[in-house]
Amino acid sequence: MKQEFELGNKAIEEAIAGFRATKDKDRLLMLMVMLQRRMEEGGQFLVAVEVPQAAIDMIDPETVKAGDVLQAKEDIRFVPRTLQLNAAKETFAAFTSREEAMKGEPSSVISVSIRQFFESVLAEEKVAGGTLNPWGELFFVPKDMMQAILNASTATPRSRIFIEQGDITKLDVDCIVNAANRSLLGGGGVDGAIHRAAGPELLAECRTLGGCETGQAKLTKGYRLKAKYVIHTVGPIYSGKPRDAELLAECYRNSLTLAREHEIHSIAFPAISTGVYGYPLEEAIPVALKAVMDWFRENQDYMIAVLLSCFDERTYTLYQNFLEDTRRG
Repeated sequence: MKQEFELGNKAIEEAIAGFRATKDKDRLLMLMVMLQRRMEEGGQFLVAVEVPQAAIDMIDPETVKAGDVLQAKEDIRFVPRTLQLNAAKETFAAFTSREEAMKGEPSSVISVSIRQFFESVLAEEKVAGGTLNPWGELFFVPKDMMQAILNASTATPRSRIFIEQGDITKLDVDCIVNAANRSLLGGGGVDGAIHRAAGPELLAECRTLGGCETGQAKLTKGYRLKAKYVIHTVGPIYSGKPRDAELLAECYRNSLTLAREHEIHSIAFPAISTGVYGYPLEEAIPVALKAVMDWFRENQDYMIAVLLSCFDERTYTLYQNFLEDTRRG
């Protein structure tokens, strides 16, 4: 059975894979958020070390294999192993799991908190940063990024908004939001796509929920999705009345509140109500962003990454333009 720290580091591995696939700055920010979150949770890495003679004397060479986690007395000091990343960069190496440590060159490793690993890198003048999973999908974490993550962790937790164009059903986040109908029994558009991707188990659980009122939200498992959870919320059918905006904002606020209740720290929203429910994008996007940012201000002690998933380029551009205008204003 995998140790807890290995299971907890899965989100970091997925964030690394997402960034490597796109090289997108929002993906990089999301990866930093995931590293900060795991550090604040007390997460650990396996760090490659040079084994001191005192520890070697304690080891039975017939039972210890490469990649094993070494246990030693507190007075035995392990020195992090230096890895030559290229001609100009020496780094310390760390692994998110024992499986990653076993992929390549044999290395002795010890379990170290993420915070301690970052601090050890920053304290060593000769190294340029840390390399995660050097034998696999490696990711180099420079010192300035480590310092930024440490600085952010000592301040008030900061939630962030990311915007991405693509298929919401394929996202590596804790939870995706479904723009559902009141029956919660599936439909067209994003609702149908999520049900198809999650499999029939999702519909079976939805049948037990008794539907959902407009503006409210209910949670299920994600089943065959990459996301662990699905939050189903019912957006308003557009009528042009002020109540439309109130109900749409409630969809975002209630979904985020439900996410907090279930310790969800990354969540993806579609553009709720902008499909068959007819809500104009130009009107829906300001309502959505204001609702999310208002929720952030009211929940400053909780950190969550909100990804606004855009089905097409027009939606993506409108979100980006409005968010940039908001930041400038």
